Amino acid sequence: MLKAADFKRAIQGIDALGTTPAVLVKVAKMAHDPNTDIETLGELLRNDGALVTDITAVKIEGAIAKSAQGFEISNAVAIDQYLDRVKHLPPAPLVAMQLLDLFSDPERDIDRIVELVSNDPALTAETLKRCNSGHFMGAEPAADMFEAVTRLGFYEIYCIVVTLIASRTMTLVRAKYSWDSTQLWRHTVTTAVIASILAKRVQEVEATAFTAGLLHDIGKLIFISVEGVAYAEGLRTAGHFGPTAELAEESSMGFSHAALGARLLSRWGLPENVCLAVQWHHRSPATAAQYQRLKATVNFANCLAHQMIDGPDHAPAAADASPEAMALVQLTAKDIPVVLWDTQLALQRVQGLLQM
Repeated sequence: MLKAADFKRAIQGIDALGTTPAVLVKVAKMAHDPNTDIETLGELLRNDGALVTDITAVKIEGAIAKSAQGFEISNAVAIDQYLDRVKHLPPAPLVAMQLLDLFSDPERDIDRIVELVSNDPALTAETLKRCNSGHFMGAEPAADMFEAVTRLGFYEIYCIVVTLIASRTMTLVRAKYSWDSTQLWRHTVTTAVIASILAKRVQEVEATAFTAGLLHDIGKLIFISVEGVAYAEGLRTAGHFGPTAELAEESSMGFSHAALGARLLSRWGLPENVCLAVQWHHRSPATAAQYQRLKATVNFANCLAHQMIDGPDHAPAAADASPEAMALVQLTAKDIPVVLWDTQLALQRVQGLLQM
């Protein structure tokens, strides 16, 4: 049987998704069944095809997973109230979340990967377009998603898909506010690429690190969508990098873009380790109780991306900005040029993804 606090959080999360009363009643009955635990609740709902569609089941599972994680963040109530003010929140990246889950499934098959991507025709078309251009293109263009996945592999397809989904969100904000997002997008993709490179060094899941790196600044997009020009001006005044910007946000908003982004990802139902990596990307991971290496990969990737893009006049050297993270990802000063070189090669390979 579910604990009362877990059940309450699950119901609140599911109710916020706009599901039907019938679904809530079903959840309540399951929750009071002594044979039901929080891990199996989502699967039971999915199996009841007459009650809930596949997409709704995924959303419900995300809400339940969030309550099971007990993901806590300071100022959570204030952040939730702020998020509730956003008229058009970005949609939860359901396809990306489902694909990310497959990395932990040793029995995953190519047909399931193809099915998930193909459920979104526009995403399928954009993915094939990227697969058939630049570095990814083979002797003959891929005719369909099955051929694309077979040729490039699951990880490459995942990176393309999740980057395209993230670019949709940034494009929406840019169009609404006539805001030049080029530098932020370049920083976002660079951080994701570096995070995946560092993750491989310390045997973290590359796809998880790439995802956290790609989403680490999503809180900035939410601030821009609510505050508009005022927030952009605040960034220019305080600087884009590190604790200075975070303190300016906390002083004016009551919380930082890192906390805001982490809370949004938690509400979407992304894994706790991704949420916490986003929350901690400006803090020392050495003091973290959980997921130290993943937090360190995103933290140091963010610092190194700023060093690469902003230059020494606007960002300190990554080794000086985050020595604790550097130690956790097992880097020394002599390793950094190698990581920078690997990053440049990887960015050349995914150059098309930098174009929104």
